[in-house]
Amino acid sequence: MLNRIIIAARGGLVLLLVMVTLSGCGLLNQTSGAGTTQGAVLGQAVTAENIGDHNAPVNETQTFSTSQDRIYVVAQAQQIDSGTRMFARWSRDGQPFEDSQEITANQSYQNTYVEFHLEPVKGNFDPGQYNVQIFVNGNPDTQTTFTVQ
Repeated sequence: MLNRIIIAARGGLVLLLVMVTLSGCGLLNQTSGAGTTQGAVLGQAVTAENIGDHNAPVNETQTFSTSQDRIYVVAQAQQIDSGTRMFARWSRDGQPFEDSQEITANQSYQNTYVEFHLEPVKGNFDPGQYNVQIFVNGNPDTQTTFTVQ
């Protein structure tokens, strides 16, 4: 790890810049979009009305009705290592409201799909702007947004 500290003074104001080059740090394994997170290589997340063979998304959409029975988030997985833990965090209008049950890979997988789904609690979904993000071994990974109207 390389640390550099630069101090600059101008007119009595001191500016302190700390430049850190991280190498092998766990922070490098965290991503906000599709990518590689330690334990899995996931593609872009999509939302769908249903799933098909091997959990592939069916009827991809970003707009759902309040009367939808279930909303799926699906990500294609190039690789999932055995023992990798995953869950989805669902948010509405910027506020997290539910984490799906965590799943653990019982073996290594390649070229498959990972799916999580949401069901309404009181008969219908609340309208709003939603976000869902998949976490891999506790680290945020791919995410997507959708609307319920």
